Amino acid sequence: MKAKKITLIYPFSYGYIDHVVSELKSHRELIITEIKTDTIKYQYPNVLYKIWNSINKLFGKNIKKQYFLTQILNQITENQDIIFIIRPDLLDNFLLKKLKKRTNIFMAYFYDSCKKYPQQLKISHFFDEIYSYEKEDIKNYNFIETSNFIYDETIESKEIKYDIFNISSFDSRIDEIDSVSKTLFDGGLKIYFILFWFKKLSYQHLHSTTKYLSLQETKNFIFQSKSMIDIQRNDQSGLSFRTFESLGYRKKLITTNSIVKEYDFYHPNNILVINSKNIDIPEIKHFLELPYVEISQDLINQYSVKNFTKKIFKI
Repeated sequence: MKAKKITLIYPFSYGYIDHVVSELKSHRELIITEIKTDTIKYQYPNVLYKIWNSINKLFGKNIKKQYFLTQILNQITENQDIIFIIRPDLLDNFLLKKLKKRTNIFMAYFYDSCKKYPQQLKISHFFDEIYSYEKEDIKNYNFIETSNFIYDETIESKEIKYDIFNISSFDSRIDEIDSVSKTLFDGGLKIYFILFWFKKLSYQHLHSTTKYLSLQETKNFIFQSKSMIDIQRNDQSGLSFRTFESLGYRKKLITTNSIVKEYDFYHPNNILVINSKNIDIPEIKHFLELPYVEISQDLINQYSVKNFTKKIFKI
């Protein structure tokens, strides 16, 4: 049987998509090329090149952009069966046109809503298939529905130190996250909230860090906690990876995303939906004392990284 050639092109993704690549590479009948766009960095040989590039930009030329384009195209030396791109809005139209000519099926995974990244709609015509987990976008633009996935189910035994754990990046949610952390702390709950940004930030109950935590480091905190809390972005309704980490690790989840109640794995013992502006501390404490209800392995498997790759790459 002829080997199926698949290329994945994606930016920094906290390690989540590496699990998709690993799953694909476990299939011997597939030839996988992975291109991590965040690792493609042009360095000027000297300051004169930098000045020259600044001049060239005035005439529509850009050494760095050309280098980026060349580095990607040089890794695709023959026609592919599938080229799969995450965040294609980060690539320019010229490159998308070139890539489309090098594959039988051109796919995109819109990692975020079109409200957040409207450029996604402007480039949607390039693709044969577009996958999304945003139900509004799926309905409005006829995208193919998928979800994020469970990438790990290995249970670790650790001493419980916290009632609630959260890890977030500094973004438009910061005031909400800060307020939630204060309310939970004042309510007598043991919390550990990590806030990532490129410079140190000061919030009373948030632990500021300037380095990305690996998935393993995050996992360590998850297993030191009774539950995780997920503060949803206003421009996102799809389920974040926090939901699927809670499923895979059999951990309780507190979330502001009410859409989770529509999913077949939802159980009130395991998942509590809250209003961040009106937090009921006794309700949360009661929820944390409820026994965790095991979800069937067949249902868990439907949301596994294996099933994710099977559906999208048709293997």
